[in-house]
Amino acid sequence: MATPPPDDADPIEHRLRHGLPRPPRLQDLATTGVWIVQWRQEHGPRPGIALHRWLEERHPGWSRLVDCQGRTDVVSAIKAATWSARDGRASPILHLDADCDGDGLTGPERGGGPGRAAWGDLAPYLAQLNLATRGNLVLVCTAGAGVAGRLAGATRERSPCAAVVAPSTASPPPPAPWLIATQRLYRSWRQGQPGLADASVPLAPAMLEAASMPDLLYERLLAHLFAATRADAVAAPGGGPGALLARLGLEADPSLAWPALPRRLQRYWRTLFMADLHPENLQRFDFELKTAAWRVLQARGLA
Repeated sequence: MATPPPDDADPIEHRLRHGLPRPPRLQDLATTGVWIVQWRQEHGPRPGIALHRWLEERHPGWSRLVDCQGRTDVVSAIKAATWSARDGRASPILHLDADCDGDGLTGPERGGGPGRAAWGDLAPYLAQLNLATRGNLVLVCTAGAGVAGRLAGATRERSPCAAVVAPSTASPPPPAPWLIATQRLYRSWRQGQPGLADASVPLAPAMLEAASMPDLLYERLLAHLFAATRADAVAAPGGGPGALLARLGLEADPSLAWPALPRRLQRYWRTLFMADLHPENLQRFDFELKTAAWRVLQARGLA
């Protein structure tokens, strides 16, 4: 579901947008290694293999490499990472070594033709992996423009990851500087440091950036809340709080009244980040969403 654009002419939206409670700053992500999913041409540069060898020389057993020969293999590799995380209570970083853009991944199929894996199709599998890591999944990919936003738009009951780390570009960098950048990135992470600035040097003028999924999902939810509570939307057939839940990817509830919506959204937020299963995630991700929603409803005259 596309995120509605803001209405800059709406005085209520303009006044409230920057004064509402927000999610806490993303921190304390627990990672236990790197799961490298490589989807490259067999006879071209393959930085995933080179990165795995480099990591194994320095930190044996800290990385795992899965070489894929089609979209089905990519999905299977994510599923395998999920089973490994669930069985070993691990939190691997998912490193997607494939050409990507804001729509998805591209790579060769077994028959020799080009393959495509859309972010919207991968989001449910990523959500299962994020669930297995207890909300600690970091996704690393070769191009970041539009990726986190597309994943946020495809989110349903569980967030597909906690963060997306990628260059601030719409297309991937050349394999050699990408390899050097990721070597620097994981060296810094092993030392307990963010490392984004150092890892960005080989990619200049592009920068390696980390997009917070809680921030993006908050903006998505707020945009849908503002849109659903505008007078024309409230009066339209099929409008109401139940329709808002459907736009967020949840089951529509026609009986839900506006005053009950804030608590329902708070429960939805906690489910997104597994706080219903792991109470420690309340401190990491939770905030007064019901207060934010209540303020919007009051300003619209709906509560």
